[in-house]
Amino acid sequence: MFNTRFRRTLSLISCVLLLGCVSLLTAFAEEETEPVRIEKIVVTPGRFTIYDGTSARIALSKQEIERFPLIDNDVMRAGHIFPGVVSSDYSARFSVRGGEKDDISVRLDGMELYNPYHLQDFGGAVSLIGIDLIQSTELLIGGFPAEYGEKMSGVFDITTRTPNTEEFSANFGVDLINATATLEGPLTDKVSWLLSARRGYIDLILVLMDIDENYKPQYADVYSKLTYQMTPADTLTLNGLYGWDKNRIRVDDEDNNLDSRYDNTTAWMKWRHTFGTSHWTDVFVFTGTSRQDRMTGKADIDDRDFRFFGTKAELTANLFEKHTLRSGATWRWLAGQYQYNVQERQAGINVYKPILADVDAQGNEFNAFLQDEWQLHPKLALNIGGRYLYQQYREEGIQRYEIGPRVALAVKPTENLTLRGAWGIYHQPVHLMGIPVEDGMETAGRAEQAIHYIIGTEYTPTDNFLVSIEGYYNTFDNLVGRLREFGRQNQVFVPPESGTARGVDVFMTHTVSSRLAWTLGYAFGIAEEIAGGKTIFRQYDRRHAFAISSNYQFAPTWHLYLSWRFHTGEPRTPLTHREVWLPDGGIACDRQFGDTHSARMPAYHSLDFRITKRSSYQRWELSWYFQILNLYNNTNVDQYAFSEVRDEGTAAVIGCEIDEEPLFPIVPTLGVTVNF
Repeated sequence: MFNTRFRRTLSLISCVLLLGCVSLLTAFAEEETEPVRIEKIVVTPGRFTIYDGTSARIALSKQEIERFPLIDNDVMRAGHIFPGVVSSDYSARFSVRGGEKDDISVRLDGMELYNPYHLQDFGGAVSLIGIDLIQSTELLIGGFPAEYGEKMSGVFDITTRTPNTEEFSANFGVDLINATATLEGPLTDKVSWLLSARRGYIDLILVLMDIDENYKPQYADVYSKLTYQMTPADTLTLNGLYGWDKNRIRVDDEDNNLDSRYDNTTAWMKWRHTFGTSHWTDVFVFTGTSRQDRMTGKADIDDRDFRFFGTKAELTANLFEKHTLRSGATWRWLAGQYQYNVQERQAGINVYKPILADVDAQGNEFNAFLQDEWQLHPKLALNIGGRYLYQQYREEGIQRYEIGPRVALAVKPTENLTLRGAWGIYHQPVHLMGIPVEDGMETAGRAEQAIHYIIGTEYTPTDNFLVSIEGYYNTFDNLVGRLREFGRQNQVFVPPESGTARGVDVFMTHTVSSRLAWTLGYAFGIAEEIAGGKTIFRQYDRRHAFAISSNYQFAPTWHLYLSWRFHTGEPRTPLTHREVWLPDGGIACDRQFGDTHSARMPAYHSLDFRITKRSSYQRWELSWYFQILNLYNNTNVDQYAFSEVRDEGTAAVIGCEIDEEPLFPIVPTLGVTVNF
């Protein structure tokens, strides 16, 4: 609920945030190592990996990610580079293949995280997890197997690295918006620990800026990990993640002021027991809380308090060198309290619609999965499985369970060619921690559902050259209402009932030499939904996207990265303003909306540049980077918004406007990291 002057200043803040990203790119091999061949056929399509080490085909090393034009070492923004991902310069959150941003599951060391983003009042601009903590990640954007549940479009699965078991070490990093410190080392010969803390200082920068409004966004996070090797076969790991945000915005118009606070805590213990080298079990115990206290304008309240705890157990067994059997079960208790009382602005002169919700509920849920990845033949592999979901707290008269079968097949007719296909039913339950009260809902009903149909091919004529084509068709059903944020004025349009998404991702990557690599990608997609009996484009329908990038090592410790991105605009709803003269001689703005998603945003394009340098000394290492986002300063449009022109002296409305609100202008940045 922010006015245009706020949005203009938000553009200035965003320039300070410098959270640029590279989208629709594909991987190239690590220039310092030879590509690694995968002996076992990879069955899952739409799978992309970041490793802490050598690269394996459709994979990126952490070292490569650290050379991209990504600010803040944000691992979630690293996911933006992969094909099929739809993202924005302003947010670390993203959607895949026509889905919503809430359709992505974020997992950390086997635990699903709830809303792991900072600066939520600005769209979730920063994630809670820094890339320096990461061992590897996997982004699954379609046809993923039964071991992954909860969400219906994609999975971002993150594994943190094991703490240093040899000696104490420290890492300190600073860039324009954050300061980070990471400490780690052994406690005993069996116990090691890691502690990382980060503090954003955007609020301190804004104090130095000459702006009329008063902004004070603050955030911090802490991650800790302790690993205890109890016996050669038993490992106990304790993890904790805490994020904190506070924001205060003061503008001349009282209706657009904001006070908010967010707290997010998750703690879990994992016990892994191995049986020989081919079987192991993982047992988790977890708990967490989340709180949101938000007041906008004079009286609008959005307060949410959540609690949960539970346990889960998983088994992995490699049988007869042909089968990898995985199974697991999770029980969780949840409690959610909502106090929502917001006047949503509607089309018209001072027309508001009250949205009220008062929820205090608790209950249990249970889910289980079973899957088998079967190497039928050296050239043929199959993954088949299913998930079961049960929610005790659903409203009366609603079916309380769902079953989702899944199957994927991979064929390798030649050494250089792999064909993959997948089909599956994916359910996304409405948790007590995710009831869409913004749309007037106060109970949890049936889960949302998606069905994935995927077919693709991967061709590697040489170890350093890859060409991949993947087509998909997804259907969405039983969709719950969505809050549509429009023109920075929250608007509730007709909730969608069902939808479809179809498209093709084409990309290639070539490591020309040990110093030079390039990547080219193209994506085509159409995403539609049925709302109010009409077929319209979905919010993240992106028709065409193209990207080309190059990485050049021009000296042993110097790396240059260039990327150019282009995509056509997403759907938008036309806006109109009409000035209406009031009896007292004043002016009011009659706000009107056209047909939902009947127009398009302008096309987007940007050239990004980054140079990195790593210097090693006897006992410490210095790394630094310099980058420029949007090198030729193209004016890319984020959205169009209503605004009222006010007299500076009396604050009376003297006119009405529709404003273009831009994305990043040209943005230079410098960052430094020191390792001891």
